[in-house]
Amino acid sequence: MSKYSILITSDPYEGHEASKAIAFAKRLLTSGHDVENVFFYGRGVLHANDFMLENGDEFFAHKHWVALANDHHVPLLVCVTAAVKRGVVSELEAEENGLPGSNMHAPFEQVGLGAFFTALHKCDKLVQF
Repeated sequence: MSKYSILITSDPYEGHEASKAIAFAKRLLTSGHDVENVFFYGRGVLHANDFMLENGDEFFAHKHWVALANDHHVPLLVCVTAAVKRGVVSELEAEENGLPGSNMHAPFEQVGLGAFFTALHKCDKLVQF
């Protein structure tokens, strides 16, 4: 079986990319493959924003990523530079910058781009959504 890394660069409400990415990850896992990590980059970091609220009948990607991470122990890695540019901040960043609170919490984890590249060495395949 193969080891996959999934790269998310589309925002949570961009077409059906989020639902396709989550369905793909679940299919991999049920087929016996490993999902080593999901890395959120560019507009994809918006998936980690805890301040987004579920809106009616729209697909709410955030809760599905959290469930995937909790149920299958898949690391959800968020590019710190891309996140800060888009206002997605961890508790540490909020504290360091005098902000009233963070909008990104576990299981999402902010990492540098280097950590993602290091993690890629453990993978056989990279798929981008």
